[in-house]
Amino acid sequence: MTTTAEILCRIEKGGTLDDLAKALDMSKSILVARIEFLVRAGYLCEFHAGNGCGGCGKCETCSVPVPGGRVKMYALTDKGRESIAGRKK
Repeated sequence: MTTTAEILCRIEKGGTLDDLAKALDMSKSILVARIEFLVRAGYLCEFHAGNGCGGCGKCETCSVPVPGGRVKMYALTDKGRESIAGRKK
């Protein structure tokens, strides 16, 4: 079974849900459920981003085309970063 730390490490590296699910060898629906749990538990924060959205520190240089102008993204909270400190792969 994939651990919380493995999921958090992969999310920190970035990628799409499809990429993460494949790398973690789990279905996308299970990954989404685990991510939603990690948001509720305070390990991740959810934000919506898109070109010119101001959702993250790279907004000024963002070149990712976002259909509809917004996409749901996740970032590690302090609690999430502390939980994987020293474990980065």
